[in-house]
Amino acid sequence: MRKLPANKAYLVFYAFDLVLLIVVAVFLLPFSKNNNVQKSKKAAFIDPEQLKEVTEIRILDKNAKCRVSMYRMDGKWMGTDSFSNDSLYWPADDRTVENFLSEMSRECLWTKKASNVTSWKKLGVDADNAVEVDLRIDSKTAASLFFGYADDLNGEIYFRTSKESTVWQAKTAVENFIYEKTTSFWADPYLIPLCIRNEGERIDSGLRRGELAYIKPAEHIKPVKILKKAFDSGFTGVYSFYEKDDQIVVIPEFSGSDYAELISYRYTISKWTYEKFIKQLEESK
Repeated sequence: MRKLPANKAYLVFYAFDLVLLIVVAVFLLPFSKNNNVQKSKKAAFIDPEQLKEVTEIRILDKNAKCRVSMYRMDGKWMGTDSFSNDSLYWPADDRTVENFLSEMSRECLWTKKASNVTSWKKLGVDADNAVEVDLRIDSKTAASLFFGYADDLNGEIYFRTSKESTVWQAKTAVENFIYEKTTSFWADPYLIPLCIRNEGERIDSGLRRGELAYIKPAEHIKPVKILKKAFDSGFTGVYSFYEKDDQIVVIPEFSGSDYAELISYRYTISKWTYEKFIKQLEESK
């Protein structure tokens, strides 16, 4: 058998190595591309079929140092918060709560942004910076999410679930309900809460409260006025009004059901609103 000259043998050897490297590179190319492609899926934060079963909502914003808790009672929503150490209960704005739950159950595109715990702080989904949202059904967690920083450029937010370390990004209107929202955002805005009135009484002057208040008048401070109102719905309300600087603090009490009697909150109104409200209550006696 004839042998190749040494220089030609080397050429063949190197050529074979080159071809082998090309084959391996071509074979691995799809895998390399797949690793760089961001994975995505369409999903909702909570199964829409569970929506009507949700009995409790908790929103914890550690940056704002506030926790809002809302409970479904007799088909209505009642709220409390950490500012009052869960001692004051206000009627929630049912429409706002239902719109929030609707957004939580709306399917949107989830794009994977990171897969390890070390990325949490940078994206704001760590326990110290995230807004934590828990939806519960009879004390059992149905959905638990940590919402982080928002990307204002494309309207998307980072988030993760409590069940995995993966950080996702999605475009969702949920951010309109959880970022920089005070407890007043969730409370019924009317001086006569919708849950206290029947359908006929829902058409009134539409007077609205100011911010929820957490002050308790000293025992020696007497209200400037107390008015009692019996509503067509069967509920009764007693309104106590206190002067505070250039505003009026209102402390309402209701009776007629377990839900109504649980309401125990305070809010501020302007003196102009106070005069209008007093006139409305006195004329409707």
